[in-house]
Amino acid sequence: MSATPKPVSYLRAWLTSQANVMTLLGGGLAAAIASIPAGGAGALGALVVLGAVQTLLALVIPDLPKFRSKVDRNARRGAIDQRRAQLQQELFSLHGGMERVVGMGMWQKYLAIVERSDVLYRIAGEAQSQLSYDDAERVDKASVDFLALWLAQMTIKERLRSGEEATIDRRLREAEQALAQVDAQDPRYRHLKMARDDYAAIKLRHDKLAARRMSIDAALVSLPDQVEEVYQLVVASPYSSTLGSKLGESLSRLQLEEDIELELSQNDLDSDYFKTGAAGAKSMAARQAARAAK
Repeated sequence: MSATPKPVSYLRAWLTSQANVMTLLGGGLAAAIASIPAGGAGALGALVVLGAVQTLLALVIPDLPKFRSKVDRNARRGAIDQRRAQLQQELFSLHGGMERVVGMGMWQKYLAIVERSDVLYRIAGEAQSQLSYDDAERVDKASVDFLALWLAQMTIKERLRSGEEATIDRRLREAEQALAQVDAQDPRYRHLKMARDDYAAIKLRHDKLAARRMSIDAALVSLPDQVEEVYQLVVASPYSSTLGSKLGESLSRLQLEEDIELELSQNDLDSDYFKTGAAGAKSMAARQAARAAK
């Protein structure tokens, strides 16, 4: 699941920026040059000026809206790439290595989305482009959504493939039959009812998993088409003043990640998958199957 983003330090971002590093290097060079004719006094004077300039810049630049926007943008891009790397690693682990994944059709679809987002980022950076950086970023997020959907699909397949459902159906029928044969006052009634309710709850989760799998399968088919629709709209008229209104509906269909995370958080296996990885999810599925078979 996505972690809570860390607060951005705009002052730190300025102090570690390339522009500030170049200012320091330039000031140091100026101090060295000043020391040639004027000696230590000249160098000291240059360093005092550099310190004053640095203080002024540190007080002003971190509060500039344009600078903050750029820092926020870089932070979001970093968060997207971090989650992308996490999901890729989980997929590689699940499929037995990167070599097996890169030859899959699903991976090629993912790479196509990434290529489209890279082009849109470049278009958004053009001076006359009507495509905003935020809109290009939404397409980039869609590539991560695709990985999340793929991973969720594999997790659900693993769960449904375990054969647990047939066992649960049989156990549920047995519990219902046993419950029907005892009186409510019988000491066994409470335990049988608990068993029936537990099996019914597990079956309900299985049914929800099957329905969720169908939804995810459909999303994995439609998402690349939605990205392609956005891409074609942009490349056809990147400088059109009406581009924003044309993109509105298409981009709204790309807002999948929040829904994905909500769906995954509602299922214990899927949530465990994202917390512990493929091995943890498989282990949990095996434990649940063993408990159900008892």
